[in-house]
Amino acid sequence: MTAASKGDRVGPWTKYQAPPIPAGYRVVQQPAPADAFAAFPDAPAPSPAPATGPWTRYAPAGAGGNVFDQFDAPAAGKPAGNVFHQFDAPPGSSSGAPALPPGFKIVEYEGQRVEFPDDFSDDEIANALGTLSAQLSTTPAAQPQISTAKDVAESAASGLPRGLAETIMFPVTLSRMVEGAGNYLYNKAENGVRYAIGAEPLSEEELVRRAQPMNGVNSMLYDAQDKVRDKMDDVLHTPQTTPGRFAGAIAEFAAPGGLPGKAARTVPTALSKLARYGEDALGNVVAPAVTSEAAGEMADGTPYEGMMRFLGALVGNAGTAGVRAQNAPEAVIRRATDGMTDADWQAAQTLQNNGTGIRLSGPEAVAQARNGASRLPDILRVVEGSTAGGNVTAPFFARRPEQVDNAVSGVLDQIAPQNSNPYTLGPQAADAANAVIDQTRQGINAQTRSLYDAAQTQIIPDAQFAPIAADPRFTAAVQRLRNNPEIAPDYANLPDNSIGVIDAVTKDMAARGEALSNSANPLYGPELAARQRTGAVDARAIATTQSPEYAQALATQEQLRRTQLNPLEHGPVGRLASASDTATAADAVLPQNPLAGSASETADAVARLAGQDPEIAAALVRQNLSDRYSKAQTETQGGSRETAGAKFHQSVAGNDQRAEVLDAVLRALPGGAQTADQMGEMLDVLQGTMRRRPPGSPTEFNRQISDSLGDGSLLSALTRPDLIPRRLAGLVTNAGDAVRRVALGRNVRTLADLFVDPRSVDLIRDMANRRPGNAYGDAAARTAWEAGQTLSAPR
Repeated sequence: MTAASKGDRVGPWTKYQAPPIPAGYRVVQQPAPADAFAAFPDAPAPSPAPATGPWTRYAPAGAGGNVFDQFDAPAAGKPAGNVFHQFDAPPGSSSGAPALPPGFKIVEYEGQRVEFPDDFSDDEIANALGTLSAQLSTTPAAQPQISTAKDVAESAASGLPRGLAETIMFPVTLSRMVEGAGNYLYNKAENGVRYAIGAEPLSEEELVRRAQPMNGVNSMLYDAQDKVRDKMDDVLHTPQTTPGRFAGAIAEFAAPGGLPGKAARTVPTALSKLARYGEDALGNVVAPAVTSEAAGEMADGTPYEGMMRFLGALVGNAGTAGVRAQNAPEAVIRRATDGMTDADWQAAQTLQNNGTGIRLSGPEAVAQARNGASRLPDILRVVEGSTAGGNVTAPFFARRPEQVDNAVSGVLDQIAPQNSNPYTLGPQAADAANAVIDQTRQGINAQTRSLYDAAQTQIIPDAQFAPIAADPRFTAAVQRLRNNPEIAPDYANLPDNSIGVIDAVTKDMAARGEALSNSANPLYGPELAARQRTGAVDARAIATTQSPEYAQALATQEQLRRTQLNPLEHGPVGRLASASDTATAADAVLPQNPLAGSASETADAVARLAGQDPEIAAALVRQNLSDRYSKAQTETQGGSRETAGAKFHQSVAGNDQRAEVLDAVLRALPGGAQTADQMGEMLDVLQGTMRRRPPGSPTEFNRQISDSLGDGSLLSALTRPDLIPRRLAGLVTNAGDAVRRVALGRNVRTLADLFVDPRSVDLIRDMANRRPGNAYGDAAARTAWEAGQTLSAPR
């Protein structure tokens, strides 16, 4: 800014702040003010001032009609001779000034016609004119020519401190804007009322009075701001060329618009940060600066220039906001996360912050939290399929097999350490299961022992015993009992028709009938088996009618066997008791395909086994799970084990029955509640890894995402062929394709960094919450912060 233009400093608040005219005289006529652009031959001539309005507050120093024109330097120097002779009007000349009131005279001084009272002495006139001469400015000398490159460099270097200073002084600038705009609107309203009632409009003196700061503090602040600007004008370089003015504008806008946004600050890698900073600078600094300067150049030399610069900055910021609101990663993320609740976000964050050591990507965590109801994994698949994004995500997922290995091993070690002799576990577990069954039988017999003891010596009368004694199978069974050296002594004192002997013989007959009914028995004979069982039933029926105690003992035995022994023999314990190897035994306690509703039965079997041998029970469960994970670790054709965790989850908890049985079995082990909780958390995380989409997905969906990501930059929007003349369409199409490829690569890298970040869920939520309205609000705020650079003075 030239020295001559310093008077027209800042908009509406300085319009009336003219230097005081020495008391006792006034200028009644003056020549046209010196043209500030005369030093630049190629500068356009100033346009005439428009009608009075809010725009006139921004009139540049070179425009006419300004109250400060009276202080412009004269076109010629002082005439020689007596200083007072110059005040004499030439003969026959006409002043062209307004008619003088009585008691005044006119004196010409350096091209000015000045009115004085008649009673002013020559000394008083000389002193007054000396004061006026001291206030007159001189026409600025033409600045020396400067190269465009040097001008650009010096303008950019000067623009940075100017922009920083204006940004710091923004509160003062805002106060002056509000105060000036308020004065203007209030004065317009009052003049409207005066016009309506036929009163005189506000006088210039009243307008000047109202334009003064409203309080002393503001006055001091405004004066300090003016002094800072004057000092910058004196010290810093003033642009001399159009490129220099653009460079200066960009540098000035760097202070309010150059601060990186949150999205740029949270990008994890240095290269990505740099790219994001560049994108922010293009939209927040370069775009508004260029549009502001272009608008100012179009209105150069007119009273509209300051306002045009302000509006240009607003257009640039709004355009950037419009592009950002509709495109690129933010828009894609917003659409993919639409409908998520606070509970969904909290669940996703908990999954990502899990304590298993398995790191989930943001899309996996969100999808798992919503039970698969998310499109983020589809976007992740597109990012993984690109070269730029795949280079970021591939190392992340390559570390997953090791993470899963460590997590699974940690939980299994909580169950039991790995047994060094796994092949012996099955037989050992079978022995323990048989012991459980035997103990159950013994428990049943113990409950009926008193009844048997009371009935054992009771004798059946011969008449009732005769049908029993006539059965050859009963007679043969009695002989086997009497001839058995181990059993016979217990019954030596009891006759054949005693309840004790009849009970022992019928048990033998029932067991013999059961053995003969087995087709694997070499002595298999269904008919003989049936006769054995029938004979035993008939003998017991006669005995129970003669002995109430014996009848009660048999009924109790039958009820206890039905409710206690039979479930064991035919359930998991019985299958475990008959197992001959570890694999069969392990499947008995933790079946691959459990029956619906079998969780409690299986848990009871494990608890009974643990009660018999806790180490064998835990080791057998651990072996079962270890074998399943080993199978899940089998490499794919590509040599990858990234899906091992997903396969393991499918094997042990792939449906509700498997999950229920596993949880019940773990809780049945000693101290298993904590292990079950850890297993549940790990399986939830492993299920999250299953949300990752495999390659080869719907082509149309890929294209839509790629198009959105490719169009997500300001340059992409500016290179659309439909916005370019037809003759340049081909060139611009190729350039636009290149720009979109660059934008796509940058955006997929941005999403890749976002998805694998340890705080991915929080970052995705923050990005999803950046609604389009937020972008326009930011644009308006940036434009306000840039007001000092646009409204303070033309460049």
